[in-house]
This record gives sequence, structure tokens and C-alpha cells, in this order.
Amino acid sequence: MAIDPEVLKKLLQTFKEELDEQLQSITNGLLKLEKGDISSEETDKIIESIFRSAHNIKGAARGVGVKNVGDLAHHIETLFSSIQKKTSTYSPAIIDLCLEAIDSMRSAMNAFTNDQPLSFDLKNILSRLSGEPDTLTSEKSKEINTKSKNRETNSEYETIRVSIDSLDRISAVIEEIQVNKIFIEDHYADLAKLSNKIKRMMPVWKQLSLSAKNKEIPENLQKIYTSNIDNMLEISGSMQQIQKNIRKGVNDLATLSDSLEEELSMVRLVPASTLLNTLPRVVRDVSRELNKKIELTITGDSVKMDKMVLEGLKNPLIHLIRNAIDHGIEKSDKRLSLGKPEVGQININVQEEGDKILISVSDDGAGIDVKKIAEIAKDKKILMHSQLDTLNTSDILDVIFSPGFSTKEIITDVSGRGIGLDVVKSNITHLKGQVNVTTILEKGTTFNLRVPFTLASERGLIVMCEKQVFVLPTNIIERILLLKTNSIIDVEADQAILLDQHPIPFRSLAAVLGFQHQPVDSQIQHPVVLLRKNNNAVALLVNEIIGEREIVVKPLQSPLINIPCISGGTLAGNGQVIMVLNTNDLMKTALSLGKTSRVVAKDTSTKSVKRVHILVVDDSITTRTLEKNILESKEYQVTVAVNGKEAWDLLQTQKFSLLITDVSMPLMDGFTLTENVKKDDKLHDLPVIIVTSLESEEEKKRGIEVGADAYIIKSQFESGTLLDIVEQLI
Repeated sequence: MAIDPEVLKKLLQTFKEELDEQLQSITNGLLKLEKGDISSEETDKIIESIFRSAHNIKGAARGVGVKNVGDLAHHIETLFSSIQKKTSTYSPAIIDLCLEAIDSMRSAMNAFTNDQPLSFDLKNILSRLSGEPDTLTSEKSKEINTKSKNRETNSEYETIRVSIDSLDRISAVIEEIQVNKIFIEDHYADLAKLSNKIKRMMPVWKQLSLSAKNKEIPENLQKIYTSNIDNMLEISGSMQQIQKNIRKGVNDLATLSDSLEEELSMVRLVPASTLLNTLPRVVRDVSRELNKKIELTITGDSVKMDKMVLEGLKNPLIHLIRNAIDHGIEKSDKRLSLGKPEVGQININVQEEGDKILISVSDDGAGIDVKKIAEIAKDKKILMHSQLDTLNTSDILDVIFSPGFSTKEIITDVSGRGIGLDVVKSNITHLKGQVNVTTILEKGTTFNLRVPFTLASERGLIVMCEKQVFVLPTNIIERILLLKTNSIIDVEADQAILLDQHPIPFRSLAAVLGFQHQPVDSQIQHPVVLLRKNNNAVALLVNEIIGEREIVVKPLQSPLINIPCISGGTLAGNGQVIMVLNTNDLMKTALSLGKTSRVVAKDTSTKSVKRVHILVVDDSITTRTLEKNILESKEYQVTVAVNGKEAWDLLQTQKFSLLITDVSMPLMDGFTLTENVKKDDKLHDLPVIIVTSLESEEEKKRGIEVGADAYIIKSQFESGTLLDIVEQLI
């Protein structure tokens, strides 16, 4: 009797999942046999396990009609039956052949599922599997280590297979519940406002009702007043009851949603070993290809995480392992000459870190030459020469994640093709995670991947920007501030705010998103959102903060994909789609902006610009003449002084709107002059701009400490920058 197509489809899906597990079990057994440092008792158990897995695959494959997979499994079963009976033995060649057969079974399954021809010579593999097994050739394989090893006993659990399609459908239901919960909450808020409004009117209605009864209202209107007021009071009472019912419904819905989400997250949880068990085979094959000796150690593989997160880690981990073997770990002869062990080490460690999972991939290889990275980045124009002077080691190492970056001079099958680490960063970012690298030359390198425990719903801050609403995910929001524009300082022609004595770059969100941003009122406080990720921080000016709530982020569909700074959309309670900002892109764009993003205050001064009097102090005639000409070109009144002492004397006798000073000057330097101004009762409000060639962090910090409102480096001096800052400060 023919099997129903739908039933067969489900059987094939079940078989495919079982096949993956059984093939992984065989692979693990073969790699342990190849390694060789196991007891005879453990060897017998592994051989039995391989035989049993092959037997199970054979029966299941023939049951669902995947004949090619069944034939391959049958030959492995026969081979290990003879090994089990001691009529033959295994060898490195046999292990290689069985691993090849495992790959062929996966290919055969894919070919059957997609109705495609086989991509390998089935007869050739079957013929080799049927041949007389090779005898043991390596000395290591001849001598079975009889030392017993401590082994952990795996607890057995009752399990049930759940298809990813089913989980996705449950996820969709949860998302709909969450959207409906948000919808009810919004309308509940509207109803509460209306109810409160009616409640506030009740004393008036009661008074009107009393007036009607006392005949203080004309007789023909008394009944109308009384009737309508009674109705309104009744409506008010009913609305309050409805309000209570809705609140109860919202609470019940929230409880149901949370319970369902928790149950789903538990269903999705799988041990990290599900993925990590496949990596020893990758290490074996790549190290053989490159003729290197590598040992892989995995710890923490019992940690459980969301299956979707784990699957998203597969490609990044494989890229990092291949990269470590090819780029990092030296060949045996070189390692011995460096005093290192002949066998290179790759360690993968998984651990929980709050609501994150930290996966560390480290090797004891050559490390990364930061200077070489910088030179290649400069040659490939990924970084400009001027940038290299301002970047720290961590920033330069981030360059290796740039698309197309490679230190390989020759393209091979393993690496050097300009792909790899950029894929790692892209995939980890897609998982809403982060990746960073640390390295010590000649000692080794460690990549740290931090990913969320689960890809559940998020929380977001809803903000208004130039009359449009956006959502900022809260994962990198450090704090929210209220600031006036006089809190903005200028450091190296860039705007910043001072927070805990550290300058934080300051930007308008409108400018970052490419909107035409308007001057802001200098007399009121404005909301500012501080974002921080790793060692980077930026403060974003927004028009309004509407609130914070749970969000369900949906990816945008074509053609609305790859929009800068946008990661997707979420639904508001009224059905409106709100754009969710991509915090990684947002920070990168914000930090790359220069003076084009400057926040400008509205000019509230009633004075004519010609009446603004500026004092310029510099012992260099060239510099003070240049600054004087720039300022006078905009019709500012300018007075000059050649040192701090002369400037201080002028400040005692004349009134100025702004002071521009150098630092290194005779008699009194610019820092001392600024400090004296800020401590003087009459002059402490006078804005001060320092224009100097001193550009070390110590000098900049000193300038901030003495109270300077702006700090401009002469090597980066531009007339437009100076005028922008002058306009801002006056």
C-alpha cells in the first residue's frame, strides 16, 4: 500500500533529524579511535556504538525509501561487524574511508530530498568499503592504551522531537499575543484618560443635578439636565467597571504570554554540544590539509541556549577555527624552534554571563601583528594614515572584521579569499551579539563572542525625532539625560558633553539619520540618550522621549532592506509601524560624523553681530593675524594681545563677549589665563576657546579642568570650524 505523501514527508523529516544524530555519533566514535589514547574497554564500546548506529540508519533509510543511504550504512555496519568479531581491525585508512562515507550519506540524503542526482561515485565508495580492511599501520594504533580514564556518566532524559516549523508557528502565536497585548494596553490607557475626565466632571454634574432639583434651572430644562446627568453618572460607573475588566484581561493575557514564551524558550534550549560536537571533524580535516598537528579542547558544552542562536553560531565558529589553523598556529618544526609544544592547541569555552552566552575561541599560535594589520589597512585604504595616530590597539584589531580584509598573500581553499572574519561579525551582529579579539604576539589569540541567551522579544525606548517616531533597543542604552545647550563643550572641533569628567561625543539623532535638523532652544532642557558599546559611547539629542515598552521586531521586506541604521519595524497599539533603529550602525555613523552634525542653538541675542567684541591672545603674529582676519570677515570687533598677562590687563578694563587664547605664551600661559577668568566673579561667564598645538590627552584634560568651553588643535584648524564654535558660544 502506497504511503500518503504528507505522511511520507513527515517521516522523511524525522529520518533526516535521526540521520544527523546517528552520523554525528559515528563521527565522534571514529575520531576517538583515530586519537588512540583510550582503553580497550572504551574501544569495544565505541566499535559497538558505530555498528549499532550504522544498523539503525540502514533500517530507517530503507523504511523511507532512501536506498543509497541505506546501502552505505549497510557496508559500514558489515565492516564494523567484522572488527567487532576480531576478524579484522581498523586503521587510519579505514577511518578516512568511513568519514568519506558519512559525507556521502549526507550528500545522498540532500540529493534524495531535492530530487537531484548524486554528486559522488557511489559504486566506488561501496567497492572500497567492501574490500579487505587494512591492518593497523601506525605504532600508536597497534598499542591500545590500557589505562582506565575517568568518564562522566550521561544522564538519560525523556525527549520529544519538535520540528522547527512547529516552534516557528508557536513563536508567531506569541508575537500576535504580544501585539494584541500592546494594542489593549494602548486602548486601556485611552479609556483610563476618558474615565478620569468624566470623574473630574462628576462634581459639576452633581451640582447641576442638585440645581435642577432645586428649580434653579428653568423648568423645561430640568428634566433634560437631570436625565442626562443621571445617564452620564451611569456611563461613568460602567466605564470604570469596563476599565477594571480590561485591566484583568490584560493581566491574564500578560501572564499567558509570559508563560507561553517561557515554555517555548525551554523547548528551544539545547546543549551547546549539539553544535560543538561537529567541530572536531572540522579541525581534523583542515589540520590534515595544512599538514599541522592540532588538538581541540571543548569545555562548557553542557551549557544550554536557544537552538536558533546556536545554529547562527555554526558558520562563525567554523570560520574562526579555520582561521586559527591557517593564520594562527605554526607548523610543528617552527613551534619546536620557538620552544612551544609540537601540537598546537585550540580551546573553545562556553559559559553563561548574565543574560548572555560567552563563547571564547583561543589558540596558542603566533598571535596577530597589530602593526602589520595597520599597514595592510592603510595600503587597502580601509584606514587613512591620519586615523592610525588616534586609534588604540583594540580599534586597529577591529579592522580585521572589515569586508575584504585579509593578511594572506596567496589565495587558498582555506583562506585568503577576502571573506571570513567579516562574515563572523555580520552573523554575530545578526544574532544581536558582539565580537571582539585580544592577542599577544607569539603567544596566541582569543575571539570572544557574546550572544543573547535567546532571541525572544526585546524592550525599546520610543523617541521622537523631527516629528517621526523611532524605537531605540535598550540593550546599549546606558542612561537618559536632560541638558541645556550650554552643557555642550567643543573638543578638537567636535561637540561633546562632560560626563563623570570624561568627554562624550555629542550628536543630534536627526543628523545621524540624515534629516535636516533645526536649531534648538538654548533656554530649555532637551532629552539626550547615552549609548555605550564596549569602549565607545555617544550622546544623542532627541526631540522627545515617549516611553519604554516591550517590542516585537519584524525584519523589513524587499525593497526596504539594508536601510542604514534601521534593523526592522514594530507595531504600535494603533497599528502604526515604527522603525526600530540598528544600534550598531547608529553608533558607527554617529561617531564618523564631523562638524556637519553640530547642534546649533537658536540666536536669542538682541545685539548686532558687529557689536560682539572678541579678545584674541597668541604670541605668534601669524596665528593671531589669521584669527583676527577670519573673525573680522564676519564683522566681529577684534582686539589682540601677545600674552596672557596683557590679555588679563585688558579684561580688567574692557568688556568682551569671547576670549580666544593660545596655551604656550610668556608671562602667563593660556591655561592660567583661562583658570583666572573662570575664578573671577565678574568674568566667570565669559566663554573661552583654546587654540593650541598641544594635542595630548593630558593637555585636553587640563583644558577641560580649567574651564575652557572649546579646545581646537592648530593642526586641524579650519576657519569654518572656528566660526561655527564662535557662533555657538556667543
